[in-house]
Amino acid sequence: MHDTNKLRRAFGSFMTGVTVVTTTDKNNTPIGFTANSFTSVSMDPPLLLVCPGKHITFYNEFNTTMHFAVSILSEGQEAVSNNFASGPDNRFEKTHWHRDSFGSPIIDNACASFSCRVHKRIEAGDHMVLIGEILEFDHTHSAGLGYSSNGYFSLSKEQQADRLTRRNIIGITGAIIKYDSQVLVVNTNSGLTIPSVEQHGRHGARSSLQQHIEKLGINVTLGPVYSIYDDEARNQRYTFFLANASDESTAGIGQFIPINELDTNAFPDPAQSTMMSRFATEVRNKVFGLYIGDVETGDVHHTDHTTNNNPG
Repeated sequence: MHDTNKLRRAFGSFMTGVTVVTTTDKNNTPIGFTANSFTSVSMDPPLLLVCPGKHITFYNEFNTTMHFAVSILSEGQEAVSNNFASGPDNRFEKTHWHRDSFGSPIIDNACASFSCRVHKRIEAGDHMVLIGEILEFDHTHSAGLGYSSNGYFSLSKEQQADRLTRRNIIGITGAIIKYDSQVLVVNTNSGLTIPSVEQHGRHGARSSLQQHIEKLGINVTLGPVYSIYDDEARNQRYTFFLANASDESTAGIGQFIPINELDTNAFPDPAQSTMMSRFATEVRNKVFGLYIGDVETGDVHHTDHTTNNNPG
């Protein structure tokens, strides 16, 4: 028998977009849920699929409806995603939306939306594969919201940061590598540090780090970018990613320590110390942000759009 939690973490390594799937009940009341189990199926006829779980409150409605809609959320709509992933009460009262031509709810400002007629239902374990024929669709060309087991991420912000790198600046890229409730740290003569490597050639931060991890021989899946900051005094740009390890193997580069025992004062680099303090807090809260700035000031782009003027 497989370990369900480990399987869920393995599935979570796959970075996806975020959708809200909607329909109406017999009283024409809007209902919906957040899902990342979404994919295109066919261009002719135009088909897509979503996979409602049998545990969701409105499973019976999705098992009998003839029409439904899928809204692909845009960057900045994390609150909408969280709303439709929480309890079923007042979801639509907290969200701007409208009905399509067939009565299904569409989330306002989604980067794309699809109005569907049910094409086929297939029972598959504890989920249903719901295939829809696309009758109408809309695309705003805005960037989509990303998600992985490490939380939401903004691919456009990551790409923007790479483009903004100044000529001749030294790029340093690293990873906050998590395994269960532990994080990988490297012991140096001066204290702790996060595994990192200097970027070379024209490789971006992600590809440089991925190559470094592969050379080390540790099994790690990179997630979203977590912190980007410049150290102008050293002419360096630091880019740190969140990452998940498949086991506790470290290839001798450091050791895993429990996150709740992490002594952030043991990091001699003040920026890393602040970053790891934020990481420990966000692990507890299960809400992650992206820091962009320098070693002293910047913004943390949280899902609720709050900011923080501390580095990391």
